[in-house]
Amino acid sequence: MFRASCLVVFTSLTIAADNGQFTPQLIQNAQQAAQPASLLWKAAEQGSLAAQLQLHDYAESSQDSYWLEKLIGLGYAPAALTLSRFEDNPRISQRLVRLAARGGVAQAQYEFALSRDDYSHRASWLTAAAEQGLFEAQTALADWYLLYQQPELAERWLAETATKDPQSAFQLAYLRWQQGEQEEAKALFTFAAEHDHDEAAGVLSVLNRYQPTSISSLHSGLSASLPDQWLTDQCRQRIQPVATGLAEMVQADRIYTQFKRDRRLKTLSLCMAAPQWLNDDVLQCDANWRGQGRLGCDIRTLANTVAEHEITHLMVLAESGKANVNNGVMYLDVGDTYSVFVHELAHFVGFVDEYPLTAGLAQEYCSRKTAPNLVFLGELTYAPLENIQTWQAIEFPIRLYPARTCHNIRQPSYKPSERMTFLENHDAKYIPPLYLSIWQERLNTPAVQRTVSMNLFQAFQRARQSEQAAFWLERVRNEQTAFLPVPTAETGDTDLSDVTDSVLTP
Repeated sequence: MFRASCLVVFTSLTIAADNGQFTPQLIQNAQQAAQPASLLWKAAEQGSLAAQLQLHDYAESSQDSYWLEKLIGLGYAPAALTLSRFEDNPRISQRLVRLAARGGVAQAQYEFALSRDDYSHRASWLTAAAEQGLFEAQTALADWYLLYQQPELAERWLAETATKDPQSAFQLAYLRWQQGEQEEAKALFTFAAEHDHDEAAGVLSVLNRYQPTSISSLHSGLSASLPDQWLTDQCRQRIQPVATGLAEMVQADRIYTQFKRDRRLKTLSLCMAAPQWLNDDVLQCDANWRGQGRLGCDIRTLANTVAEHEITHLMVLAESGKANVNNGVMYLDVGDTYSVFVHELAHFVGFVDEYPLTAGLAQEYCSRKTAPNLVFLGELTYAPLENIQTWQAIEFPIRLYPARTCHNIRQPSYKPSERMTFLENHDAKYIPPLYLSIWQERLNTPAVQRTVSMNLFQAFQRARQSEQAAFWLERVRNEQTAFLPVPTAETGDTDLSDVTDSVLTP
């Protein structure tokens, strides 16, 4: 009886094979078998994709490397990616991922792309996966293009993922805003914010509170935003932030908000007005201003605003460029944080960086010996000795610690702080109490400060606009003698016509 049953089964399989149904029967039998791998393998060998998929799933669930290797031998690429998950050797695992990527497996193409740092290879492999609809690859490809400042290439993939991904919606919203599609941009910002995207919520808050303004509207609208104490001794420096675009305005507002909350600076006679969002045509800015490798703008268009509202310092938020302070104007880009702002703010009163300056800058600032936070080793004693006397009058005793400012010209320099300060690394955030006292003393001494008036004088002088240059030169003189006795014949007046730019970089 048993032999008869076996004969029936064998005959039926033979007939099935003759009818072209042997592969489906193998798959059906495998579904009922406790150990289906060998049956599925026979069907897989005959080219059945369904059998290959089922054998792959079985091998993956049972972590059976043998059958995965057999499938790889058949050219079934997904098995290579799965086997890479079980491989302990990173080099072999990477080869398996690459094999699967070359076999067209989207997930493998995505993973292999992330292992490549060069632009073209990562872009091509991400594109291959993105074209197959892999969401992670689409978002990664958009980010890759944005990283290399190619928004026109990122746009397609952001549009693909914006309805599912708040970050993509947020990034696409900025592109739409720059393209003049403001209503669509606002809708995308709203979608992202509703899906807990904090930055999008911040942008919407800015859009609700600020609008771009022309230079004529700036004159009339600024008065309402100035602090009540603007023209009092509480505001030795009156800082007006301006922004050149939406992203810049968001950052300016963030800095302004943090400044108002910063307890470290509460004792200083510093005042900051609410930031102003300028129309695109108000300021001409360049990341390589005048070929100097730093961010800068032609601020002459703001001259009337500065004069009318007694502004002493400007903070300009522009798209990109190296942060710096240049005679009463602080330049920041959208990537500069509040800690960078505070670092640069100290440069307004002459503090010098405590990290190693480039040889050129070190030669300039270390030879001047005017930094209020440093002394230098001289032949007989430290110089300037007045700095030590000032420090001791505030805090006694004073101990000196090596500073790295002049390291690149081998000039020993010293600071009155053992700890790393915000002038050495802005992320350190530590401002010694002594530095705050020095800072306030400098604020009370207008002669040691460079205001925006100096910047405007130089700008008009370079442009050969002599009448305007003369106006701002006179303003410089008035500011530098503020709160001080009027110069006498003995002390003489200061000729500022040949003063050069004062640039301090972060």
